[in-house]
Amino acid sequence: MLSSTARIDKSKRIKKKNKKRPLRLAADSLDDKVAFIKSDDDDHDDDDEEEEQNEELKSRDRTGKRDISEEKQKQIHREQIAAFRRSMSIRLANKHDPDIPDPISSFVELTAPSWWRPFSSNSADSVHSFQSYWRPMLGNIEAGRWKEPTAIQMQSIPALVCRRDCIGAAPTGSGKSGAFLLPALLLSSAPYELFYGTNNIEAAVGSKDKEPPKQSRKEKAKKTPSHQGEIRSLIVAPTLELAAQLQREVERLGLGKPGGVSSLLLSKSNASNIVSGNAGGKHGLDVLVTTPLRLVDAIEKGLKLDAVRIIIMDEADRLLDAADGSERENFGKPKDEDSCDSDSYGDEEEHNSNRHKHNKKKIKKQVTGPVTSQPSSGSSQTKSFLAQMDIILSQIPPTAVRGLFSATVTPMVRSLAESALRNPVDITIAAPGSLGGANTDIDQQLMFVGKEEGKLLAMRQLTQRGQLKPPVIVFTQSQDRAQALFAELLYDGIHVDVIHAGRSKAARDNAVAKFRRGDTWVLICTDLVSRGVDFKSINMVINYDLPVSGINYVHRIGRTGRAGRKGKAITLFTEADFENLRTIANVMKQSGCKVEDWMLNLKRNTRKDKKNPRRYKIDTSVYKRNKNNKRSHDQDDVDSD
Repeated sequence: MLSSTARIDKSKRIKKKNKKRPLRLAADSLDDKVAFIKSDDDDHDDDDEEEEQNEELKSRDRTGKRDISEEKQKQIHREQIAAFRRSMSIRLANKHDPDIPDPISSFVELTAPSWWRPFSSNSADSVHSFQSYWRPMLGNIEAGRWKEPTAIQMQSIPALVCRRDCIGAAPTGSGKSGAFLLPALLLSSAPYELFYGTNNIEAAVGSKDKEPPKQSRKEKAKKTPSHQGEIRSLIVAPTLELAAQLQREVERLGLGKPGGVSSLLLSKSNASNIVSGNAGGKHGLDVLVTTPLRLVDAIEKGLKLDAVRIIIMDEADRLLDAADGSERENFGKPKDEDSCDSDSYGDEEEHNSNRHKHNKKKIKKQVTGPVTSQPSSGSSQTKSFLAQMDIILSQIPPTAVRGLFSATVTPMVRSLAESALRNPVDITIAAPGSLGGANTDIDQQLMFVGKEEGKLLAMRQLTQRGQLKPPVIVFTQSQDRAQALFAELLYDGIHVDVIHAGRSKAARDNAVAKFRRGDTWVLICTDLVSRGVDFKSINMVINYDLPVSGINYVHRIGRTGRAGRKGKAITLFTEADFENLRTIANVMKQSGCKVEDWMLNLKRNTRKDKKNPRRYKIDTSVYKRNKNNKRSHDQDDVDSD
């Protein structure tokens, strides 16, 4: 213990020490000020040293202990991009490729690619040229209520604009059409000199010493290359309905673009005009949308595709199908049912006409002997989709960008794509372990109905209970069954219509138009509209007949739950469907739906040619007759008593 005098002495020493401290700080600051004033009178060498010191400080991190080199900054950027891709469920098969463009988080972030401005002395001119095309398209995007790009659009748009081949696999309703239509419009709008790299500084800017000589209009017209007959973007779809939808979307997105947008849907009426090169006038066609069968026929008549800059194969797994159309549709079909449902095979009307001609020749051959005439080489009787696409790709120049898109890109499609694409950016939008196509926004249910007669009763029960919430799409496995179900539901007083390849094009277009307007509540169809066709706000999809493959199931139910909306899918199955039920149950489980364990433990169907089970005709007259007979027998028993 210190005495009182000792404590007083200690407190005095502390006070003196505190009084000296501010004087020292003031002296230090004064020295700094003097040094700062002297430094102003020094030479520029001292300024350079200070700048180097400042740059050193800027390169330090928050702790100030280490420098961040340029390589380190690139590594941080790569990690940020990888984290963004993981958050958006963007998976790249070749993710270590350094040349893959970064994804965009908004449409505004898309800028001019490097090839757009290689020869201009003023890069701002090239950027302005790019923005002059992109800005009107941004307005059209906003008018279509596309707020932000979807995951597939974030990665595929910059990849295609940078002229990288691309494989895009994304769930149904995830915006795949916009992922390739926007780049197609931009590439077709790019100036010829920039796209093909034929420009130079002197030609573009002129000599600095002397002005370029004045030229008359005729001389300018002679030197300006003619673009008449050119087709700059080519989009191929498996069905006419999907192709027509894509062409309408091209017109909407290209509205207001400098020079306008010239696009056509290849058909019988305009085929001769396109082949002759008169379509699109002196500027040619920006975009041509077609089915494979139509395009092969036009190529055989002389259509040139040497000016194509980008070719897109929508629903690529269908376009690269090696099975003949006649064989494929005969899989699993009873002999008394429709033997050639051409719903998914290019231009259905032409296919039907070829089929009828071929049937007549076949009958004539049986009666009169051999017939020398054969079906036309462009018909689906002699060429599969894969063979047709082989002919088309052989006409495409090597400078063209190639893109494959589908909700279900199988390993076989990827192996076939290796011969058609060059080091493609392989994009998959899906959670790990999923098929890459099942939409998680769809509530999927399986409903057991016993036998075939129970399906129609289940449909009527859904209607009576108010669970059939229009608009509804109902899928059947054949034209005959679709037509029979249409007759039954029409008798029940439901606003129903039917669409399949057996109806004329005008009747199909009318049925689709009525369904879009809301005049039709229930649309019965085959797989004709199962791929790509976009109906707004479909509340429910009913699989009246269980599909035999998971791919068909994914595309069928994908008509609902589109663009972030919720949807519902009900699949009816009978005892005869147990052979193919396990495949559908696995797809449902991988997309997060509850499935009974016994369904997953069913025997696996290992046959390559999975067949639809033989089904009875859709008719409740037998059920009604048996029920009436039972009632009459009961009444007889009562009378006898």
